[in-house]
Amino acid sequence: MIRYLGLVALVALTACTAEQPAPPKFEDTDPCTLLASGDAGNLKGAAKGERACDFTFDSLTVRLTLRTEKFADASHPLLSDGGYGAVVNDHPMTRRCTDESGTVTCEGVVEARDGQLIGLKVVQRSHDLNVVGQVTQGLAAKALERLPK
Repeated sequence: MIRYLGLVALVALTACTAEQPAPPKFEDTDPCTLLASGDAGNLKGAAKGERACDFTFDSLTVRLTLRTEKFADASHPLLSDGGYGAVVNDHPMTRRCTDESGTVTCEGVVEARDGQLIGLKVVQRSHDLNVVGQVTQGLAAKALERLPK
């Protein structure tokens, strides 16, 4: 009888501690789920590519890419060409913005976790590098919030 109760207890314990499904991994994340309407105006459309998604908002376009590389390696080209560092929700970010004939392009990378980066390229008709840069950082924050833990 005691052996039987021990077996029942073991089966019950095993059933209670059955493995939960693993959360989605960075590699499995759909990049088109990381930004939404309202993040930078009304979302007019999104097109999924290989580890990337192109978003069209009211007044700007965004290419969001999930990258697996070292943050320092991804940041170096941006920093060496006039970019600078920032911090978004305790995550390091590097961005560089350029103005070409009234169209500002900001490129940035933010480290989600070691070796896991979110790349952003934001293009907007504007002459204000700082405003578009702040939009880029805001979009990085939204993407980080929606990234599976």
